[in-house]
Amino acid sequence: MKASAWAGILSGGIGVLLPASFPAPASAAGLFQHGFSVTLNSDYDTNPTLSASAKQAIWRFSASPGYSLSRSSGPDSLNAKLGLSVQRSSDENVSAGRQDPTLSVGWNRQSPTGSFGVSASYAEASTRVTEFQDTGLVAVDGSKATQSLSANWSRSLDERRALSLNAGYTGISYSSGGLTGYNTLSTGATLSDTWNERVAPYLRLSASHYAPDVGGADSDSYDLMAGVSLTRSERLSLDLSAGINQTLAQTERNGWQGSLKLNYATDERSSFAFDIGRSVSSSGLGGFVESDQMNARWNTALSDRQSIGADLSWRKSQSAGTGDTRQFSLWGSRSLDAFWSLRVQYLYKQSEANSLAEATGSVLSLSLSYAHPDFLDL
Repeated sequence: MKASAWAGILSGGIGVLLPASFPAPASAAGLFQHGFSVTLNSDYDTNPTLSASAKQAIWRFSASPGYSLSRSSGPDSLNAKLGLSVQRSSDENVSAGRQDPTLSVGWNRQSPTGSFGVSASYAEASTRVTEFQDTGLVAVDGSKATQSLSANWSRSLDERRALSLNAGYTGISYSSGGLTGYNTLSTGATLSDTWNERVAPYLRLSASHYAPDVGGADSDSYDLMAGVSLTRSERLSLDLSAGINQTLAQTERNGWQGSLKLNYATDERSSFAFDIGRSVSSSGLGGFVESDQMNARWNTALSDRQSIGADLSWRKSQSAGTGDTRQFSLWGSRSLDAFWSLRVQYLYKQSEANSLAEATGSVLSLSLSYAHPDFLDL
């Protein structure tokens, strides 16, 4: 299916949703809330290029101010965020200076039987961060720019059943070699059925179209997933899903997908989250890529002002030229007062490409953050 046809489906789907979801604006005037934050960060990276033989350590320094604007008026809510991350390093031949902007805006309307929302965003980031898990290609210090537009609609069909629809566009561009920019059009539908307070099965259908910026062939991906959300207690919840994927490009590929997600609050101060699964997603290496991944997160509050935690992640991509990537981190944070906080983190990262030796690196970070939810108090 051509991109133009997919664009018609996307715009038509949003057009069907709009008339039923855009009644006259509420007359009640809500108040704007202005949030401000800034994070100052310093880290020591033993191997930013993840080279197996030519490690070169550097210091990095960054400042990341951010501003948010939000408003609630009756059933409507509006939010916007603007941020900038400015980064410098001790050796810019190894890690170049960066200025990465982020911008997002979203609107949502709630009703007694459902909701409708639209959102748009733009973000730039280092490929050494974004591509570590996706492709493992971090030797070149480039930039990834992402722009997106999405719409979602949900409605209760009766006391038990609910239907949700979504559609979106994503455009990706890269400044570094070895990665190809692309855009995707996607749409999906989820039907859920709440049997009781503890069991809620669901069925999900989705489709995506991938179009590279230059060269290569377009491809399509179709998913059919069935799952169930289980709430065993106030502290334990599970989500299980499994299904099939069909990818159509120059050749047809069929495979399975699935996931297991667990959230457990060990007590009032501690929590643990775990997920493992297989998925198919778009990639800068071209087309849709199948990958296996696992993530685990634990944190506990030592007091009202101090917390510690640990994070573990693993990913294996099935693309040619990529392999396993693993990360493990330990962190601790302390609130200095109502607005200021301090955080220290140790991160260990490992990459093992299919045809290259294993590469490892460590990052020690110290961050000072200020955040005020409504600094103008208007």
